[in-house]
Amino acid sequence: MVQPLISRNISAEFLTFNHYIFGQVKVSNTGLMGALADVHISHIEINDASIARILKPDKVTNYVETHYLVKKQIFAICIAKREYVGSSARTSYNRVFQYPVFITTPVYEIQGTLEWTGRFEFPVIMSDGSNPFLTLYDAKINAVLFPALAIESPIILVNRNYVDSLSTVKAS
Repeated sequence: MVQPLISRNISAEFLTFNHYIFGQVKVSNTGLMGALADVHISHIEINDASIARILKPDKVTNYVETHYLVKKQIFAICIAKREYVGSSARTSYNRVFQYPVFITTPVYEIQGTLEWTGRFEFPVIMSDGSNPFLTLYDAKINAVLFPALAIESPIILVNRNYVDSLSTVKAS
């Protein structure tokens, strides 16, 4: 018997090249990663969205009931709970290592903990799986040119397609 898909709304903060968008996203039991990995849909629907420019993230320029965001244009997504991410494609039989990392993109710098099975190998990390997003835990993100945008979040999903560099750092 196939389990029915249960949908729920989760709060999420989306960062693009120029905008900061906060709202509710409807996800199924596969979580946000399941929605992002769905190759049949190229966008995310955000409900009750507040839109601001990254230059002034505290000054909302627009409130909309429904906002559509192209998945390929998302730099990062901040969410509050691990269960919102969804299940990992990795099996529970693999040992998971925690790597404190520092990531740069054309707009943002991100620090957090990458949970990875096996050794830290950049080519593998950047090409693993069909989902373009890496999951960082206990993370911080800031816009390099706009210091007003600084977010600390339990989880930040980072789009691999925008990663300029990734390195391990000593835990502080």
